Amino acid sequence: MRKLLVLIFILINIFLITGCSNQANFNSKIQSLENENTELRSKIDQVNSLSIAYQSYEDKQRFVPKASQITALPIQDFKILRPIEANTVIQVLDAAQGQGQQLWLYVAVPVHDTPVNFKGWIPESETVKLTEDNVKLVQGDVFLKEGTPIYEVEQFKEIKSAASTNLTHDVRGRIEKRQETFAYLDSPGGWSFWVEEKYLIFPKVD
Repeated sequence: MRKLLVLIFILINIFLITGCSNQANFNSKIQSLENENTELRSKIDQVNSLSIAYQSYEDKQRFVPKASQITALPIQDFKILRPIEANTVIQVLDAAQGQGQQLWLYVAVPVHDTPVNFKGWIPESETVKLTEDNVKLVQGDVFLKEGTPIYEVEQFKEIKSAASTNLTHDVRGRIEKRQETFAYLDSPGGWSFWVEEKYLIFPKVD
């Protein structure tokens, strides 16, 4: 009988502890949903009150030195359309005063896969002017002319034993890595190869 009472006591305690834990989890989920709802309402209010004052802009391209992203509207952390990798040159299509009177740029981002959501807004403050000083830091996009010799191997050490082939057309791509005097390019269609850096053509500085 005593053992039965002890067992019942243990079961009651387990039930109470589990019940408290479940209640705490339930309350936590409710709070999370309320926070999410507040955030969504805030974004809806931002959209409803958004005023985009378009203006002329001199630069037709800008340099993005750090990883960033483009959004569907000139609102910070709004719907993100696509990330932008560091050291990328973007094409400026338009400019406007957006949220908080901040200057935003409507841009096109170079893509090597399906051309979906590659145009969007980015704060001008996350870009810099492309100059002769920073153009050599550009990783994407760079260009190669038809006839350039390339090495279609994955590892740099394989170049010595591999035969080069010549490009049959002009190619653009992104520099993924560098080693000695070579660069490894990722180009549209998932095509990657090594090429001597001396053949790289960087975006023209305005």
